[in-house]
Amino acid sequence: MSKKDRKGTSLRQLIFRFRTGPQRRFRMRNATRRRLKSTAQFIAVTGSSGKSTTVGLLAHILQVHAPTKRQMLNNTLNELIRTLKHLQPNVGFIVAELGVGGKGQMEPMANMLQPNAAIVTMVGTEHYSAFRGREGVAEEKGALLDALAPDGFALLNADDPMVMDMALRSRARIVTFGKDNVAADYHAKDIHAAFPDMLSFTLVGRGQRLKLKAPFPGEHFWMPVAAAAAAALELGVPTDVVEARVATFSPVDGRCSVLQAPDGPCFILDTAKAPYGTLDLAFDMLAKAKSPHKRIVLGVISDYSGSSAPRYRKAWLRAREISDQVIFVGKSISSAKPAPEDIENGRIIGFASPQEVFEHIKATARPDEVILIKASSNLHLARIALGFMQPVLCWVPSCGMSYDCFNCPGLLLPFDKKSLERKQKLSRLRFLKS
Repeated sequence: MSKKDRKGTSLRQLIFRFRTGPQRRFRMRNATRRRLKSTAQFIAVTGSSGKSTTVGLLAHILQVHAPTKRQMLNNTLNELIRTLKHLQPNVGFIVAELGVGGKGQMEPMANMLQPNAAIVTMVGTEHYSAFRGREGVAEEKGALLDALAPDGFALLNADDPMVMDMALRSRARIVTFGKDNVAADYHAKDIHAAFPDMLSFTLVGRGQRLKLKAPFPGEHFWMPVAAAAAAALELGVPTDVVEARVATFSPVDGRCSVLQAPDGPCFILDTAKAPYGTLDLAFDMLAKAKSPHKRIVLGVISDYSGSSAPRYRKAWLRAREISDQVIFVGKSISSAKPAPEDIENGRIIGFASPQEVFEHIKATARPDEVILIKASSNLHLARIALGFMQPVLCWVPSCGMSYDCFNCPGLLLPFDKKSLERKQKLSRLRFLKS
């Protein structure tokens, strides 16, 4: 390394230490002061799955009750600082998604937000390398309840014992919701979804009975819908308003959002993340879909222990049961260990890049099929479906962009690494000025 390179590296290290040390502490103090001055009600949402949908739907419901600000998808400490810094005095509710990627991350966010209400959806196995199992995840996410205002309430998933154990960490009122636990304060029953039939169920609790219909293609979305509806009721929203707002909600892109291609297939895009433990939820959704032809595009699977080969093997066997063809992206089909006849007859096929998958589906698509795309976000597989709606010129397999494909300004442009690096630098500068 040259002297010039060593000097540049040293300078970057100093800047990083300043930004994550004194500057961040200063920004956190300012954000905390802004929070304490606010008269709004603060609702925090955490959990291993369903956070973004819960936040989006709850904010959608509350918006007709009082001015509401939401923070979703970007769920880190820096984003929370920005949210609190830009609070407006007329806001009645702030609904914030809080996520963690390692130990010790929830406590500073929870202490800064000091929520009036906390919602915990479920405990899964995400970020396995950091938490080494569900117990570690539960311990970290439970720190949210430590900071919950005593006169507030915690809304907990009664079907998840690890979530219910968090009740011991707070003096606040405990409210529960569930599907399997009929003793929950809010009980979801008669759950049905079989695409194109969208989600419907009855929510019973507190002497109320709501008939909820939501634009989700899978039954597993009962959880975020029930959580958002129960929270809204606890916050004083009338039942008829809750029912009406749930029915008009637009799902979060990439969270089983539906995209119908003109004169082409219907895509269900589950492209935000793909923890191994949640694959069956997506596969069950496709199995119940009312379509004569089904395909699955499977990208990178995450959050598991041990070797990847057995996970891809099990995913392939389950996917094979419910679909006409399974397409692996960025992963050799050798991990699935398919039978030779499945390779020969096209039941399983593998491609190295999203563009190759798009070209294959474009050449073989039929208007009476449903295609589930299930993957982690790193390969940006939503481009495969978006390519049926508009020209897509960015096909680099892993671009490194933090944008999702639905909102990426570079989707219509060939990938330019230098331009990307410049945009990332400008983005960091804008954050420092915000």
